[in-house]
Amino acid sequence: METNALPLVSVGIPTYNGGHRIFKPLESIWKQNYPNIEILISDNCSTDTTQNVIEELQKNHPEIKYFRQAVNIGQMPNYSFLLKNASGKYFIWVADDDALEPEVIPQYVAFMERYALFSLVSGNIRYWKDDAPDVLESGFTFEQNSAGSRVFEFYSKVIYGGLLHGMMRTELTRDVAIRHVVGNDYHFVANLAYLGKIKNLDFVGYHKNFGGISKNFKQYAKHMREHWLVGYFPHIKIASDAYAEVMHRSPVFSGMSPQSKLALAISSFFGVLFCYYGRIVVGMRVQNYVIYPLNGLFRKPLSKV
Repeated sequence: METNALPLVSVGIPTYNGGHRIFKPLESIWKQNYPNIEILISDNCSTDTTQNVIEELQKNHPEIKYFRQAVNIGQMPNYSFLLKNASGKYFIWVADDDALEPEVIPQYVAFMERYALFSLVSGNIRYWKDDAPDVLESGFTFEQNSAGSRVFEFYSKVIYGGLLHGMMRTELTRDVAIRHVVGNDYHFVANLAYLGKIKNLDFVGYHKNFGGISKNFKQYAKHMREHWLVGYFPHIKIASDAYAEVMHRSPVFSGMSPQSKLALAISSFFGVLFCYYGRIVVGMRVQNYVIYPLNGLFRKPLSKV
């Protein structure tokens, strides 16, 4: 099939001082065997060699579009910048220390072209810690006809939020904000769950590194300038933000009746709490299944979430 007959896919890479890391996501994109890709790189005013590295790569890779921010605009605005500047029918975020599994984009595109009611498709998310596989996030398919049911089930199930790195329909994201809060990935995907169905295909699609500012909740909360208590009890704040997202923050939910919106907001709040803290109670009873809410993000490795 000719290149121009395939829908354009925009892949956005936000980076800061990523000159030594940027080859990892780029090489994974070049292994996709999909000819109609634009690669958007937003350099958040790096102080290392990032600009030189990318400008050298552009000489042989015209698909790379490089943007350098004049000042550091912050992590979440850098993510938003990429999405707003995407030209493709479909969009994927790839962090500068993560990677796509080879040849998943053609499979994602084929699925989305066939099933118009889906807003997002992803493979399973493989998390890595210290160069070793740690957790496999899977089973996140939400195909209910009720948009509210999809949102509630997502909030009631999500722990890591890796679906943010799935392929989404670009036009559906225009009214969806990525918040500068702990749990921003939860809320972004929850909006997409309201706008359409979500499919989690049964193969690994994305490799995510547990490190950097996401190493633990205390560090992440500080980076997000949240109250210090959020670092110790992050899911209380995430639950509160889920309530606010449905009730008044996101225009995506504005078409709901007041009663339905209130019911979804309350159920989303408790869904987040029971999902996380309920697992802690279960973890006290099940060997090798322990979550450490006061020490950070990680738990003992599991094969699946």
